[in-house]
Amino acid sequence: NAWSSGFLSSLAGDLKMNYCRNPDGELRPWCFTTSPTKRWEYCNIPLSGLGSQCLSGKGEDYQGRIAITESGNACQHWNTQFPHRHGWIPDRYPCKYDEGLEANYCRNPDGEKRPWCYTTNNSVRWEYCAIPRCDGTEQGIAGMKECYRGKGQSYRGTTSITASGKKCQAWNSMFPHSHHCLVNCK
Repeated sequence: NAWSSGFLSSLAGDLKMNYCRNPDGELRPWCFTTSPTKRWEYCNIPLSGLGSQCLSGKGEDYQGRIAITESGNACQHWNTQFPHRHGWIPDRYPCKYDEGLEANYCRNPDGEKRPWCYTTNNSVRWEYCAIPRCDGTEQGIAGMKECYRGKGQSYRGTTSITASGKKCQAWNSMFPHSHHCLVNCK
């Protein structure tokens, strides 16, 4: 009925469509995935903050945590040489890229058109990443226009892909994962 659907929306963080949300106070927005083998996962939404969290110019100062390419490939860690060997080893650039080439985050250490990363896909050496522009226009994956603050409990954007590229399950669906988000989401 209309009352319970409104009650669900207000209590569970506006759970619409298959958009990433944070109805239970996790570290950041997340969703149940459509993958039968992965129940839930954090989403690929940048944390709001200074210009380094979004794309300005070529993104050479980008320090956000997006780690997926615009086609959905996961990024390879900068300090590994598998599946792709490369010369951008963090220890070789401690000053120039202070805290830059960390984890598997998208970066632009060489002045390319925009941030990129080596991928974990054996067939695709590297790709550009979909980083939201600081001026609010989109770059890459549709729906990645907003950032979130704090833990993202007020995030109402339309991102519906997880950090590893999995599609989000609709909140009103119980397949492939059933849940009870009013009581205990996971």
